[in-house]
Amino acid sequence: MGGKRKKRLPPDLMEEVVVDILLRLPVKDLVRFKCVSKAWRAIISDPIFIRAQLGYSATKWERDPCFIISPQTLDFVDPEDEEQGRWPTAFCNHIRFYQWRQGNKAATFVHAKHYGCLFNELHFFAHCDGLVLVPTELRIYVFNPATRDAIKLPESRRNIVRLLGGRRRRRCSCVGLGLDPRTGKYKVVQAFYWSRDQSCMGMEVCTIADDKNNGMMWSWRDIRDDPPYPAHRCQTGLSINGYMFWRFAQPMQMDEQQPPRGLLHLCLAHEEFGITGLPDDLDPAVGRNFLLDVLRGQELCLAARTNETVMTIWTLPVLDEGLNLPWERRYNINVHGLFHPMALPPCSSGIILLQTKTIYRYDLATRELTKLCEMDNMRYQGLRGGWENLFAFEVKPYTESLVRIS
Repeated sequence: MGGKRKKRLPPDLMEEVVVDILLRLPVKDLVRFKCVSKAWRAIISDPIFIRAQLGYSATKWERDPCFIISPQTLDFVDPEDEEQGRWPTAFCNHIRFYQWRQGNKAATFVHAKHYGCLFNELHFFAHCDGLVLVPTELRIYVFNPATRDAIKLPESRRNIVRLLGGRRRRRCSCVGLGLDPRTGKYKVVQAFYWSRDQSCMGMEVCTIADDKNNGMMWSWRDIRDDPPYPAHRCQTGLSINGYMFWRFAQPMQMDEQQPPRGLLHLCLAHEEFGITGLPDDLDPAVGRNFLLDVLRGQELCLAARTNETVMTIWTLPVLDEGLNLPWERRYNINVHGLFHPMALPPCSSGIILLQTKTIYRYDLATRELTKLCEMDNMRYQGLRGGWENLFAFEVKPYTESLVRIS
């Protein structure tokens, strides 16, 4: 009739608008929206969109830090474990993930998976680009809690020993998860011993592939060269921009060569080992009494007590070009004890710290330490009552992602 027709956006511009909107949505909504249409499914499944969404999630984290919490409970408590300080062997096989942000009074449920009776021990978790590595005494699992996806990696023949009663376990629990920037694939690394006296260590790698036709990636293969010195047998490495970091082990024999004052690192792209020195101004008397963490996925962080009332925080930028920059002494804060730094300014209005089951905020202006969250007393979505036989909480800075693992 006499009315004007509304102008339609060109198809290319329309797709740009849709992509821009989708990037801002939570991952759980994106997973659901794959069913809206073939076009949306193609967009959301595109590797370029997946990397863009991860970048947006990381930028959002810098404005509003988010953490993933996994409560670890026991099927029963063995009094002898507590008396002798032994690692428990009765971990519950129910893996749960919750998300928490500063200011929230409750943790939001993200994902859970029950494995029946497949393992007895849980070891330290790792986080990389929305993926969570969960090592047990026998197998290694990788989760993407946001997409509710999980995989069990193949068993390693090099690292399995048989115990009395027919039980099996990994002899060495030194592992790690990181991104190979050259291929865009995620790699899980684990150590093993060439010798029974644990003086000679090798490492093997399993590449996580979402390509069903690339079955060769779903197997362990040895890294060509061995580490220059063995890493500590029970630890989970820290991954930053294509590098993985572990502490060195103390020599088992008096006549063994002492490792240098530093950390073992692995370049995931070239699968080559090296040594990263500790801060020059870190007192050697500190010894091994320091904590290591990852900040913003870009910096290695070291925290150590420098006197009875002061904890010092150093950071080491890990760039795509390599480990070329020195450690920087960032903060001296007045606290009693040793804390894990979880976020530094400008990502937060103060320094967010973790100690055992409590998250704190340290105000740099007033030097006050404030409790933000007592995890054993906090409300958890869907949980009635408290945690039975609670052992610990695994807490990591968390950026949700669409990264595929299966």
